[in-house]
Amino acid sequence: MKLLEIQSSVRKENSVSRTLSNEFIQAWQTDRPNIQHKLRDVGINPPEHPTGLWAKANNMPPEERSPEMMAALAESEALIEELLWADYLLMGVPMYNLSVPSSLKAYLDNVIRINRTFTFDPVTYTFQGLARGKKALIITPSAANFVVGTPLGKMNFCDTYLLSVLGFIGIDEVSVVPVPDQFMPDEIRQQEIATAKAKLMDLARDW
Repeated sequence: MKLLEIQSSVRKENSVSRTLSNEFIQAWQTDRPNIQHKLRDVGINPPEHPTGLWAKANNMPPEERSPEMMAALAESEALIEELLWADYLLMGVPMYNLSVPSSLKAYLDNVIRINRTFTFDPVTYTFQGLARGKKALIITPSAANFVVGTPLGKMNFCDTYLLSVLGFIGIDEVSVVPVPDQFMPDEIRQQEIATAKAKLMDLARDW
């Protein structure tokens, strides 16, 4: 089994999403010692944003791309191959300004590509994901309680976006573990972290 861990927090230290991800992986690997694990840290090392040349190359048949076009898509191709390699995705995604970190959006723009991770039928106007057969787990700390279904949940464009884009490329078996109220007093913060950790430990047994 192969696990791709994607971290998007800009914090190297004191990151709730990184800490909980590490604890989950350690628990999950207990009964799975042969797991292959790769880390893609887009929070610390973000990918390049798509450019005009990138977009032109992306919409051109591979055999017609110039060397410059192939170079423009090289990082994207490597990220896609890494994503398709994985059986499991673990994503640490703190909510920034009601949505995902910009570095993660750049990553997703690089890996969500026509005829690589999805197809489009112009006759039927239907899409089909090409990254099927994977499971995903998303850990989403947030400043307040933006959990979907709560009064502030309608402003949660982090979880809803991720569920949509992962489903778009064929990954629809997704678990979300929120960690709300991280700008609240420490007692509340720690209780939410403990609650999230308990959920993750339960998932580690069955995921």
